[in-house]
Amino acid sequence: MQTWLEDVIEQICIARILRDSKTVSGRRLAMILVDNVVEFVIKVYGESIIPGKLLSRKEWEEKKRHFEELVSQVIPKTKVVSYQQQILDYHKMRNDLYHGTTPLSVEPDKINGYIDIAHRILELIFGFTMTGEEWKRRTERTQAILLPKVEKKRLVNFFNTDDGLAEMQTDIKLKDTEAILLMIYGFALKTGKVPENIGQLGKCLNYSGHPIKQERLSVNISHLRHANKINKGELTLTTKARNDIKTKYIVPA
Repeated sequence: MQTWLEDVIEQICIARILRDSKTVSGRRLAMILVDNVVEFVIKVYGESIIPGKLLSRKEWEEKKRHFEELVSQVIPKTKVVSYQQQILDYHKMRNDLYHGTTPLSVEPDKINGYIDIAHRILELIFGFTMTGEEWKRRTERTQAILLPKVEKKRLVNFFNTDDGLAEMQTDIKLKDTEAILLMIYGFALKTGKVPENIGQLGKCLNYSGHPIKQERLSVNISHLRHANKINKGELTLTTKARNDIKTKYIVPA
C-alpha cells in the first residue's frame, strides 16, 4: 500500500475517534481532519491527470491552492462528480469551524456524511475499499497506538488504631505479597516506626481485613526479601519496593 494511502486511512480513523469523543472540540477537529483528507486525495488524483496535460505546471500549482478551483478542475473528470456540490458545502462548513471567531460544533451525522464521501472517492477514483468491520478494527488499532492503556493507580489509605498500630483500607483485591508490602509502608507512615515482629505485622493485616496465617506470612516475607523488596533483618521496605508502591498505588506520601 502506498504511503499516502496509509496516511489517509490513519487520518480517517483519527477523525472517527474524535467524532466519538462526545466533545465539542473533538467533533470540530474530526470535520477539519476529514476535509483535509478529501482535499489531499483530490490533489493526488489531480497530479496524475492535469499538470502538463490540461494545464501547465505553473497554472496547476496556482489552481490547486484554492479549494473551489481545485474541485472544479478535478472532480468533473471523475466518477464522483455527483458529489461535487456536497464536497464544496462540507468544505464551507469546515471553514466556518476552523476560521470562525466563535467555537462551533458539528453533529456526528455531518461528519459521517463527509467520511462517506471520502470513502467513495477512495473507492471510485483509486479503487480502494474497506468493509465497515475493517474500518472498525483499523480505528481500534489506531486508538490503541494513540492512547495506549495505562494501568490506573489504585487508592490505598492508612489509619492509626487505638492500640498504637495501623490498618489499611482499600477496595483493591490484593495478593498477600502486595498486602504485606503496603502494610509495612503504611505502618511506618502512621506510627513513625517499623513493625516489631511478624506477629505485630500480622495483627495489622487482620485489622485491615487481609488476615494471613503466621506460617504463610513468614514464607511470603522470606520471598520478598529474596526479591529485594524487604530489607534483611528488619521489616522495612527497600527503595525498590517503595518506588513500586508509589508507581502502582495512590498512597499518602
